Amino acid sequence: MDRHWHIAGVAMALLLIPYALAAAEPRWRQGQPIPQGANEVIGARVGDAQLVYGGQSQSGEPMGIFWMYEPSGDRWTQLPSNPVPVHHATAVGIDNKLYLFGGFVLVKEQGFNGWGPVNNAWVFDLDTRTWSALPPMPTARGALCAAAVGRKIYVLGGASIPRGSPLKGLIPPGPVQQSDANEIFDLDTQTWSTGRPLPTARNHMDAAAVDGAIYVVGGRVLSSFSGGRSQNIFVNEAYDVATDSWQAKAPMPTPRSGTAKAVVNGRIHVLGGEGWIGDLGGVFRSHEVYDPRTNTWTPAPPLPTPRHGFAAAEINGRIYAVSGVNNAGGAGPLSVVNVTEVFGD
Repeated sequence: MDRHWHIAGVAMALLLIPYALAAAEPRWRQGQPIPQGANEVIGARVGDAQLVYGGQSQSGEPMGIFWMYEPSGDRWTQLPSNPVPVHHATAVGIDNKLYLFGGFVLVKEQGFNGWGPVNNAWVFDLDTRTWSALPPMPTARGALCAAAVGRKIYVLGGASIPRGSPLKGLIPPGPVQQSDANEIFDLDTQTWSTGRPLPTARNHMDAAAVDGAIYVVGGRVLSSFSGGRSQNIFVNEAYDVATDSWQAKAPMPTPRSGTAKAVVNGRIHVLGGEGWIGDLGGVFRSHEVYDPRTNTWTPAPPLPTPRHGFAAAEINGRIYAVSGVNNAGGAGPLSVVNVTEVFGD
């Protein structure tokens, strides 16, 4: 071979190496759209499937949609809803079951369609495709979060009716009790206990468990409603279940609420969300990753579709981000997106 052609070939190969490495980096792609999208859906991994539950209509009614996505067959299957549908609940998957806690039902309050907090707890058995009621939570609340360590589920924060208030539901101009509750459900004894309260009472945040600790990230204060009434925060607090203690961690770079999260290889991915600055409301494409081992945040490729009120779950190293709305609450009629976007190799 002519040495000049050989040198040129080597040079070209060297030039292509960065492109090959870039192609191997995790990225977003479009997946199979959910057949029925909605605002305020939640989700969790159950077995090797993602279960997506919830939905809030334009009038504030719980929709009770319930779908299962199986990546192995790239298919969606509709499942039966629970007896009392809610929106703004929280869910955790353990073994082949989905555990559902709290949320809001529709109540009429002072001429508004209010959010009525409930303390209901349910379990859905994927094997039998049936729902069963669990002992109710000690505190009625919605816009809460939960994570499991071992056989215990830690249900944290949220929004509830202020103590002594005659209100039955939360309404945009009305007061709200920011919850600092840390209520623990033991799957083996089917009983509730309480842990040390969440240091920063808040709602619309996310929680994730990594190596025996639960990290509660972001959310909002002042109100359970957006539309300029609440304030997003970047607080990141870790609960050590062994010592029943909390510790402040590195704050999330972008203050957000209404996010979704997933854990991949011990790192917490926080996706999307909503926020307001004065009269300007919008949704985020932000994708920020927290590593508990180094207590650091790094940016990752942003969501292709900015949104809040959506579901996310990790399955076999990939993140599946499903549905939601691509405008902020209070910024006009909600614009539902049925997309499923997948992050991974």
